[in-house]
Amino acid sequence: MPKAVRKNIYSHLGQLPNTELERSAFIYSAKNSTRDALNALGYYRADISSQITYLNKQDKSAPQKLALTINIGKATIVDKVHIIINGEAFNDSAFQALLTQRSIKQGDTLNHSVYSTLKSDILSLALRRGYFDGKFIEHKITIKDDHQYADITLLYESGPRYKFGHVNFNDFDLEPALLKSLVPFKPEQYYSAKAFHQLQQQLQASQYFGNILALPGEKIIVPEKHQFLVPINVTVTPAKSHLFDFGLGYATDTLFRVSAGWRTPKLNKYGHFQETRFKYSSVNATGKFIYSIPISHPTNDLLQFKVMVEDDEYADLDTKFHSIQIGRLSNKNNWQRELYTRLHEEAWQYNLDENTPNLRWSEVDKVSYVIPGITWSSTTRAGSPLDPSEGFRQTYNIEGAHLNAGSDNSFFRVHGKWNYITTLAPKHRLVTRAELGAVFIDRDAQLAPSLRFYAGGDQSIRGFAYQSIASTIPASSDPNDNEEIVVGSTRLFVASIEYQYYLTEKWRVAMFSDGGSANNKGEFEPVYSIGSGLHYMSPVGPIKIDVAYGIDGEDKNWRLHFSLGAEL
Repeated sequence: MPKAVRKNIYSHLGQLPNTELERSAFIYSAKNSTRDALNALGYYRADISSQITYLNKQDKSAPQKLALTINIGKATIVDKVHIIINGEAFNDSAFQALLTQRSIKQGDTLNHSVYSTLKSDILSLALRRGYFDGKFIEHKITIKDDHQYADITLLYESGPRYKFGHVNFNDFDLEPALLKSLVPFKPEQYYSAKAFHQLQQQLQASQYFGNILALPGEKIIVPEKHQFLVPINVTVTPAKSHLFDFGLGYATDTLFRVSAGWRTPKLNKYGHFQETRFKYSSVNATGKFIYSIPISHPTNDLLQFKVMVEDDEYADLDTKFHSIQIGRLSNKNNWQRELYTRLHEEAWQYNLDENTPNLRWSEVDKVSYVIPGITWSSTTRAGSPLDPSEGFRQTYNIEGAHLNAGSDNSFFRVHGKWNYITTLAPKHRLVTRAELGAVFIDRDAQLAPSLRFYAGGDQSIRGFAYQSIASTIPASSDPNDNEEIVVGSTRLFVASIEYQYYLTEKWRVAMFSDGGSANNKGEFEPVYSIGSGLHYMSPVGPIKIDVAYGIDGEDKNWRLHFSLGAEL
């Protein structure tokens, strides 16, 4: 007996009885339940017999043993399949694709579940495509020739395909043009559930609203004009005026850190909003203020003003900078693009062997730039956002400055990053990443540390300290002192490959190899690492503990890395 048949019989029989009354009912219905299970899978000619054995012949109320002897016989075969779609859906490519891929074909074993699923698929597709008046005129299975064959008939009348009517919002303090921009379809565009859900998603993504309720309204039918419309009624309430969040974290790169954010989702009826965020750790402290003005869309087309302040440790130097930026941020076809110009001022000091004063704004090791630039990025993923089964992220940045355009010196900088994830087989996952960068600058010109390249750390080359890999200069003017300090480079190449195996849904192990270098032009001294890790899938993303063995020429060392967050 096929496994699927046996499983279906057990499913129809249900749980074993516990009481005498339940036992009587179970025995009485066992043969009929078994026959129903067999019929559902096309075995109409089965021979079923039953035998009851009392485990205690003196006590008729004692547990009994029911034995079913089943000869399933030959299955009923599908002979003719008539599936007809009438109405406007007849020329709909989605219905044509469904019928082309239909799961019932001549010569198949009759399966009522497959038949029911096909019916359900037709009805579901009709609703998703706007055929709200559609119905089955005929749907039947005809058993013939002494149960040897079956004919299947499905006749579906779709009726007209409805279009979107107007989207009606309740009173809300937002410019009508801005509300209209959040509607991803036009009036009298053919209805689709996908477009309807996009409306809900865009309203939610704007963060202007607290609660959102979008419902189809009463249908508008004017047969003589062949007008079949479904208006959409949207009820929204304001979001909270102020949103705050606080966070704690730890990584071997930045050590313990705290963060705080303040967001105002809607400042006025024109949809302006602001976000202020602070992050602090002993290695890196940052502050950022962003003021956004919608141009043609609240999330896909924005004019942004940014103010950024950062105090950072880059390997063997300390730096602080502030920048003021204006840019236009746009989203289209899953690509985010930002065109910007920023004023960037930065000052730094090297951790040399002599005593140095506290970092201060001075004429020494200080630069000022006017930097125009452009950034593109795109992310696609499948599965969980925190632990995607497939995904690809790519980011590109081009920027520069010129001495004759208000900057202290000229440079041209390009930078690209790629992250790729794929699931090779159940429980087997591959994660790769790469990073390339180059700065073109006159050898004698000063370049701010935040614009240079560094490698090493949790998100770069594991096995090496955070931003410890780059070009160096002597730490002292003493010719007998061989100490050097890391100051950053004009070229960057980093690559990583990691294999992950899931022990359970929450735990996985990893093996990886990282490599690359950060050097100046004409210099290439790559370093490598190999290692393994243990990852726990927490509600806020994977918690990763990795141990890496770094190889830098003759120097080799072990290093522990701890980080939290998804790869994309």
